[in-house]
Amino acid sequence: MKNSILNIAVDTPVSQIFDYYPPEDSDCSPKIGQRALVPFGRREVVGFIHGISNDSSLPKKKIKSCKSIIDKDPLINEGAHELVSWCKNYYHHPLGKTYATAVPRYLRAGKTPAIEKMLFQESKDKKKLKAHQKKAYDGCIKLLKKSAHILLNGVTGSGKTEIYLHLMERVLSKKEQVLFLVPEIGLTPQLYEAITSRFGNCVGLIHSSTTDKSRAKAWLAAKENKLSVILGTRSSIFVPFHSLGLIVIDEEHDESYKQQSGLMYSARDLAVVKAKKSGCGLVLGSATPSYESLLNAEKGKYSEVRLTKKVFSAKPPEKKLINLNTNSSKKGLSAPLFRSISKALKKGEQSLLFINRRGYSPVTMCEECGKIEECPRCESNLVSYKGTGKLKCHHCSYQKTAETECLVCEGKKITVGHGTEKIEEELKDKFPNEMIIRIDRDTTSSNKKRVEAFGYAKSGDAKILVGTQMLTKGHDFPNLSLVAFVNVDQGLFGSGYRSSERFAQQYYQASGRCGRRNKKGLVLLQTHNAENEALQALLNDSYMAFYEKNKEDRRRLEWPPYTYSFLLRAESPSEKNVFHFLDNIAEFIKNSEYISSIKLLGPIQSPIGIIRGKKRGQLMLISKNRKKLHMIGGRLISFIDAKKLGTKVKWSIDVDPTDHS
Repeated sequence: MKNSILNIAVDTPVSQIFDYYPPEDSDCSPKIGQRALVPFGRREVVGFIHGISNDSSLPKKKIKSCKSIIDKDPLINEGAHELVSWCKNYYHHPLGKTYATAVPRYLRAGKTPAIEKMLFQESKDKKKLKAHQKKAYDGCIKLLKKSAHILLNGVTGSGKTEIYLHLMERVLSKKEQVLFLVPEIGLTPQLYEAITSRFGNCVGLIHSSTTDKSRAKAWLAAKENKLSVILGTRSSIFVPFHSLGLIVIDEEHDESYKQQSGLMYSARDLAVVKAKKSGCGLVLGSATPSYESLLNAEKGKYSEVRLTKKVFSAKPPEKKLINLNTNSSKKGLSAPLFRSISKALKKGEQSLLFINRRGYSPVTMCEECGKIEECPRCESNLVSYKGTGKLKCHHCSYQKTAETECLVCEGKKITVGHGTEKIEEELKDKFPNEMIIRIDRDTTSSNKKRVEAFGYAKSGDAKILVGTQMLTKGHDFPNLSLVAFVNVDQGLFGSGYRSSERFAQQYYQASGRCGRRNKKGLVLLQTHNAENEALQALLNDSYMAFYEKNKEDRRRLEWPPYTYSFLLRAESPSEKNVFHFLDNIAEFIKNSEYISSIKLLGPIQSPIGIIRGKKRGQLMLISKNRKKLHMIGGRLISFIDAKKLGTKVKWSIDVDPTDHS
């Protein structure tokens, strides 16, 4: 190996890999997947040996030697190496930055923690499956024997979690490992408790609230086969398991599985790739599957198993519209909604009010001249927070003290619209003796606050819950009988092509949480568009019936999942530089041999045209041919590098985008 060239991936934004000679004095034989300390400019950095070759395009005298090889055995095993390579190619992302996403920061710093054994024990307190669960479980077992990818499509309350646990036991008893992904940190405590109470202390947690060192410990323990289960959010998909037997993706439809910066990967889609490459089982579960997964089931790429019954037999909740054109609302809440909350309180039952906007009010405006408070660094309104007396930007975190008078005309400032904080305030005025809990990103910023808030919600101590979509994801509130959507129009009639799909998922998820344990549930929707066909369909149809109607619009308009797309974004302090970059890209695409099979949208200003003082623009590529789309994606990067177009802008490619802002 003395004359070998080590191809090392370093955490830089360039797409190239860097060549080094092995260390001159080393007892360690170089292997793919090891960490190596290398000179890089004036620094020494930790990189990953991605390949080993016999020659280099560089002159021999320009090739430096590694300082040292950190690992005796590869830190990145074969499966992880394949996944990183696949990611780099599919998402057209620099290899070093892909490693930086895949490997915990503690390990990237060259450190190696001590790990302990935390293995599966004989199951305790095993629950018996109900008839409909047993049928679904048996169906899953048959399909997993054929290495099928399973879409477990089960209504809320149908007992999907218990099926997951039974499937996990079967895998763990064979001394294989399990990866269990959830979309939100808030779902990990209840699942951690369920898994450990059943299978013992065999679970490693990986999410943003765990420390760098504990994340690295879980990651490494799974690789060394000293840990049976990893439970975590999307980054857990990169854990290099020793003997992976099953991947579970709970709430597979959730958009939180898609990373929105850096390596913009979909953990759900990577789970499919990981399962194929490792030969392990894959179960994607949801009460409201994504349109992509439903189409994959229709095409036979996934095998669908349905659960149409609930564990606790209960009548479907009653659903009513509150027409805000005839029922005026005070601070977003109408008289019929107040009456319904009062009725639930008299019966000792819980109410949940859903509004997908944090803060007190999304708009602060002068009532005299109409001037709206905007972020000086972003093209967006500042959100009012009454509790802190601040105006905050949800894009760049800029904040300022709220003024009572307009600085332009000295007119009085008023707030317009409703956020979770304003709804909470009005409820406290109306029901001063009740415990009211607000659950959103602001009130659950720490693990302690999150556990406390959900503890009050699940125990039933808090009789009124107010929150964003965090409340609709996989939680079981036994005492909940009323769910109210404060502003239906805001969600259902958004500008993106996914608006109706996302709102339908939120609606069916939230409404399915009420009326459990033999309670009669009630779902209220406040709207100014009571006669709208899509809204009527939500009330009268199942999610699958809604999907069957809605998917035809997607097909007709040639939006995903019936097409594939890339979103190219650029930003710079100079708008001229942004559109010089994008115009050159557009011209390159128009002159390419693939233009006949690609639809080009843009260049245009991004929906949020300025963030942190940077001007933003974008263009979108859409095609029915995924292969050709990726071929032009690869050529685009070569074109940008060759012409040095990216020197004056920060740019990115988002493959299969879910957010177009």
